[in-house]
Amino acid sequence: MIRALIIDDEESGWEVLTELILLKHPEISLLPAAETVEDAVASIDKYQPELVFLDIRLGQDNGFEILQKTTFKNFHVIFVTAYSEYALQAIKASALDYLLKPVNIEELQKAINRFKNIKSRIDQEEAFQTVAQKLAEGLPKGEKITLLTNSGYELVAVKDILYLIADHNYCKVYLKDKTEKLVTRTLGSFVDQLEKQGFLRIHKSHIVNLDQVTVYIPGNGGQVKMSNGHRLEVSRRRKKEVLDLLNVRTGHPAD
Repeated sequence: MIRALIIDDEESGWEVLTELILLKHPEISLLPAAETVEDAVASIDKYQPELVFLDIRLGQDNGFEILQKTTFKNFHVIFVTAYSEYALQAIKASALDYLLKPVNIEELQKAINRFKNIKSRIDQEEAFQTVAQKLAEGLPKGEKITLLTNSGYELVAVKDILYLIADHNYCKVYLKDKTEKLVTRTLGSFVDQLEKQGFLRIHKSHIVNLDQVTVYIPGNGGQVKMSNGHRLEVSRRRKKEVLDLLNVRTGHPAD
């Protein structure tokens, strides 16, 4: 079952949406509807739904506040609203879809099916990671990492990785032998695993092997030059951490 939550301050609004959803999607389990920002935040944090149908106007409040206030963030959002002017803001909030009231049932089905396709891919990725973990059992800890690519599972030596770059819901792994691997994992999913092994996320879009950094180039955030000659941006908020770590590793100031 898919846990879902409707957030709408008008009873008629969430009742109609409930009927439309259950009519075609019995696999969706709807939590009690929330009518205020406070109730919505509490419900999301407590029940951790996978899918949220969110209205924009909730009394005097704005539905976008909910996305900022929840502790639990791992859910997808379909906006269902009478206001067309918030579509761009919804896109920036990574909304799955933006449906205008009165809701067209075909458009609703398309949005839900889009979510189901994403969920299927995520479930598959989690299953792959379980298998990958089993494949890696018995290997000396930290020596190799399992990457799921279009070719299957590949075991790669951690020391041979130069850097990783985000590519939407995937990432590219660049290796010493000048090859690159497109991996079906997000960049963020590598952080905990690799930062314990001499890597650092220097920007929201990339993680680098600090042993493969050859030069720090000063600037607003600056850049690092990698052993293959490629330059990567350093975010301003990461600059001090990068310099501190490079100083430790090189024994002298990096800039």
